[in-house]
Amino acid sequence: MKSVPIGLSNLVYAIMTSDTPPTTFGGNDGITIYDSAVRVVGAITANFSPNASNDTLFADDGPYETASTLGAMTLELNIADLPPAQRAELLGAQYDEETGILTHSADDVPPYVVVGMAIKKSNGHSRLIWYLKGKFTAPDDNNQTKADSINWNTPTITGNFLKRDSDNAWRFAVDTDDTNVAADIEDTWFNSPNVKVLLDRVAAPEPVPPSGELDLSDIPYITVTCDTEEAELEYKFGTESEWNEYAEPGIDTSELEADSVVVLNLRAKKEGMATTYVNVNYSVVE
Repeated sequence: MKSVPIGLSNLVYAIMTSDTPPTTFGGNDGITIYDSAVRVVGAITANFSPNASNDTLFADDGPYETASTLGAMTLELNIADLPPAQRAELLGAQYDEETGILTHSADDVPPYVVVGMAIKKSNGHSRLIWYLKGKFTAPDDNNQTKADSINWNTPTITGNFLKRDSDNAWRFAVDTDDTNVAADIEDTWFNSPNVKVLLDRVAAPEPVPPSGELDLSDIPYITVTCDTEEAELEYKFGTESEWNEYAEPGIDTSELEADSVVVLNLRAKKEGMATTYVNVNYSVVE
């Protein structure tokens, strides 16, 4: 069914309290922690610009190679109004709850925040988004007197966003009409920006032999199992681009070359669960 984004709702933010990179380069033990999400009522527009750039290298009298890089990212939010307490929290200002006075100073340091939202689609489903790390600047004050027509003086607040230190991620998003997405994802999405931990993950596929030496004269097939019932198993070798469906009696090893090192890529997937990937290295002998 066709679908087109047609709406914006459930604008939320949360303060980032820490963003710790992995202990080793390329590791997966980095962690980002956020406070509880806060709802911002009256969302009008949310415009995100990744400002990506690309360039082409010319050689041999023609385009030879192209590369792209992610640039500065901005999120521009136009809202009906931003209450003083939320304005202080987003901009690092001071709000006195006893007097109601909001004080902005030259020493204000805006915190890093995460921003989430729901984009309604024309087919009744939603696109759910988290922009994971950014800082906002004070909005312009553009006001004018009332005339014979209404002028809505709604504030626009702009934030500069970047990737997280913990995992280099800068955005999470799902479409609720995607068959690979859990049916109840909309009920849990805004509980935490670390949405990946909210999804049940398929058990890791387990190959036999697990890794190491692969003797072609002794092992005609690599067998793969998975503890998740009805999980779909697929595989490909490092030089291949297409995934192959796994079937008994297993992965044929007869086409592998002796005295080589091969990488076997495995993935296990199931509708409504997060897909799991495993890479295995084999030293092929005969």
